[in-house]
Amino acid sequence: MDKKKAVYRTALLLFGILAPMPIISLFSITMYVWCIMLLGMIALIELVNQGGVKFDKQCDRAFAAVIATWMISYLICTVRMPIKWRSGIGKSFVQLCFLVIVYIFFSQRKKVQELIYYVKGVYISSIIQMVWGYAQILFDAIGQDLNTIVFRDTFHMVEHATQYQFGRLKVSGLCWNAGNFAPLITFGYIYTKNIYLKVAFFLLGFLSGSRTLILGLFVSAAIELAITVVTGELKTAITKKKTKKEKAFLAVAITAIAVAFVTNMDTILRKVMEVVDLLDIMNRVKTEGSASTHLYYLTSIPAITMKNDLLSNLFGYGPGCSGYAQSELMNFYADSDKWSIECDYVNQLWSYGYVGFVVYYCWYLKNIVKTIKLDKKYVVLFTAFLFEGLLYNITFNWVLFLIISVFLLEKSKVNIFKLDNTMLSWR
Repeated sequence: MDKKKAVYRTALLLFGILAPMPIISLFSITMYVWCIMLLGMIALIELVNQGGVKFDKQCDRAFAAVIATWMISYLICTVRMPIKWRSGIGKSFVQLCFLVIVYIFFSQRKKVQELIYYVKGVYISSIIQMVWGYAQILFDAIGQDLNTIVFRDTFHMVEHATQYQFGRLKVSGLCWNAGNFAPLITFGYIYTKNIYLKVAFFLLGFLSGSRTLILGLFVSAAIELAITVVTGELKTAITKKKTKKEKAFLAVAITAIAVAFVTNMDTILRKVMEVVDLLDIMNRVKTEGSASTHLYYLTSIPAITMKNDLLSNLFGYGPGCSGYAQSELMNFYADSDKWSIECDYVNQLWSYGYVGFVVYYCWYLKNIVKTIKLDKKYVVLFTAFLFEGLLYNITFNWVLFLIISVFLLEKSKVNIFKLDNTMLSWR
């Protein structure tokens, strides 16, 4: 393998590992921003050296339309929005430009397979943060806050390093917000072929205190089970002869679980009741401010649409400005600083308008259909992401790049769930 490929692969692998870790920053700039700028500069230099890029029939015109609507919304935000809401728009636009450069470079037929390393990096990050999540739980059990100790008090990277709700820890991994943890742990659970890691991911979701993550994992597990039943894989797994090592592990695991359950029955039952209470959405909407607010974001769409002017309805208020409609038109969080609505669909709608919303989800759903033809596991992945997006705003920058990478890889018929060692060779 030549040196250029080694550079691409190393950069993409590190990008995948570090991008989902926003709590780690350098000069108050997150690793995603550093990595996309570095990768973008590498791609730009290569594009100049090779004399530009020739677009082939595989060029995704739907994504070009998405970029176009985003550009229009950036322009609208710059021209129309008050100073408070324009804050950070320049930096955000620079990031978008680098994203487009990286997309153009790696969409080339000879370069697209390198994106495998970003996917692998995200998977590695999910394992690292899963371990960190368990460490957070252990520290919390002894009355200590791991993220605050490390990232606020020691490295001074953030002011608020941990999320709590109703006085209880919400496991967030290497982020200050549990929302970032949901798509990452869900991806790790779906992607891994290791049954022990699968159990570890699922158990962490159960202990996390995050409704989005718990329900996302339940949806993932339910669809996986349905697929295995339909395809006959479940019967094959059950009837398959176990090795002595597998039998021994199974016996030890069952014994350990039984002992743990008997000796910690009160703690386990209390945790089960906490999760049941957390998932009691119907009553939570009536009694819990967060749940009722999330429902309000959806139910207020018709009223905001009627109050909006035509341009805002068509192209929104700009990236990161979805909260403007609530603050200015509905007097909701009226005195807050710039904020985004915590629901993928509503955030997309008021950031980029009805035109941007339709164009984005047409691109998204069209490509999902294509990936499903490669592997039924994509049904699990994207159903989980779309479902979690209803409960929270989970399409963070690193998630968007993961989605883009999966779609580009599909065009070369590369299935991320069936990567062999030759495809991941560094030689």
